[in-house]
Amino acid sequence: MLYDFLKKPILPFFLLVLLLSLAHGASPKTLEPTPSTRHHFVLVHGSCHGEWSWYKLVRLLRSSGHEVMALDLAASGVDQRQASSLKSISDYFQPLMELMASLNSSQRVLLVGQSMGGLAISQAMERFPRKISVTVFVTATMPGPSLSVSISIMRDPFFSYWFRFSGSSMLRISI
Repeated sequence: MLYDFLKKPILPFFLLVLLLSLAHGASPKTLEPTPSTRHHFVLVHGSCHGEWSWYKLVRLLRSSGHEVMALDLAASGVDQRQASSLKSISDYFQPLMELMASLNSSQRVLLVGQSMGGLAISQAMERFPRKISVTVFVTATMPGPSLSVSISIMRDPFFSYWFRFSGSSMLRISI
């Protein structure tokens, strides 16, 4: 009977959280962040979104005492650039690269990317490895040795639809 209960997908998650809490001696009174457990989160949105897509998480993390930065990638959210002015995917990622470059060399962030934001945080990982403590891919594109950026974008239903009907016969992406 207990074995059948463990087959439920949500239970292993809660068991993991419980075990981690017990392993660190956490109790409800000690879950508030202390100066040593406060973190700096950088949240990167996916395509067709903006920093606004993180508003609930930003509020929750800040109310827990963490430093949080959600930013708009180029031509997204309130960024004034037009998508047609971007010459490469690196231009799209430029706001994140500027933020990472502006961080103090001793400052390390938890970098979170959603959807196409995974490509942006992947590039940040390559350029600024010493400024990142943890990277989280939330249903995000994660390129690797056998999955290039161009292949991962072409597998994305939104982009494959756009390229099929935009008249573009070839995807040209430069990083």
